[in-house]
Amino acid sequence: MSQFPHDDFAKAYLAELLGRIGTAIPNRPFKSETRLTDLWFQLKPHNEAQSQQLGLLGQLLIRDSLIEVFRNAPNPIEIRACQSKLSHIETELTRKAKRRKITLAPEKFPYLWIITPTASDQLFEQFQARPTEHLGVYQLPKGQEAGLIVTHHLVPTKETLWLRILGRNGNQQNAIREFAEIPIRNQLYVSIEALLADYRSNLASRHEQDQEDEDLIMQLSALYQKQQQEWLHTGRQEEKKEVAIALLKEGVAIEIIAKTTGLSIEMIQQLPLT
Repeated sequence: MSQFPHDDFAKAYLAELLGRIGTAIPNRPFKSETRLTDLWFQLKPHNEAQSQQLGLLGQLLIRDSLIEVFRNAPNPIEIRACQSKLSHIETELTRKAKRRKITLAPEKFPYLWIITPTASDQLFEQFQARPTEHLGVYQLPKGQEAGLIVTHHLVPTKETLWLRILGRNGNQQNAIREFAEIPIRNQLYVSIEALLADYRSNLASRHEQDQEDEDLIMQLSALYQKQQQEWLHTGRQEEKKEVAIALLKEGVAIEIIAKTTGLSIEMIQQLPLT
C-alpha cells in the first residue's frame, strides 16, 4: 500500500494521458542528484487529433517539459526546488550537447509546469506570475521557462476536464462526475477508469483517512459501480447475441428471436453467422 496515493495517482494519470503525444516518465532521477522529478515529458510528433483529445493539457504541452504536481498549494521554497530541478536538467542537456559539439536551440530545453489546486496572491506576487489567455494558467517572467496551472481557477469545460481531475475537494469530485457521464468510451477513457479504480482502492486501504479522502472514495465508488453496471450490461448483450445467432442458425424467424432476446431486428440482421 502506498503512503502517497494522491501523488501516485497524479503521476500514473498524467503518464497515461501524455503517452498519447509523447513519452512520460514518472520519478525520473537526476544523474547529479538523488532527487526525482514528478514527471519528465518528452514530446513526440503527433497528429492534431491526439493533441485535441487532451484539451487544454494538449494545448500547453508543446515542448519537452518537467511536470511537478502538488496536492496542497506549494510554498515558495517548494517552487524554488522545482526551478532547481529544471536548472539541473538544463545543465545536463547542455553538457551532453557540448560533448556532441552541437548547440541546442532555446525551444529544445524543457519547460517547467507546476500543477496545483490553489495558489495565494502572495505567491503570484513573489514569483511575478502573470495570467495567460487561458484562465487558470499563469506564466512566470520570461527567461524562467516556467508556468503555473491552478486547477481550481480553470473554467469547468470539456477542454479543462483532464486537468481538473487533479484538483481537490468538490472541484475534483465534480470533474470525476463529469468524466463518468461521458458517453464515448475509447481506450483512453477505459485506461483512466482503471487508474481511478486503483486510486479508490489505495485510498480505501489507508488506515487514516480525512474527510476529503472519505468524500473522494464515495465519488470514486459511484464511478466504479457505474463501470461495473456497464460491464454487466455489455456481458448480457453478448449473451443475447450468442443466443440470437444460435436461433438464426436453426432457422427461427427474426421476429421471434427479437421477442425472445430483446434485441432489435436491425441488430439481429447484422449478426455474423460464421
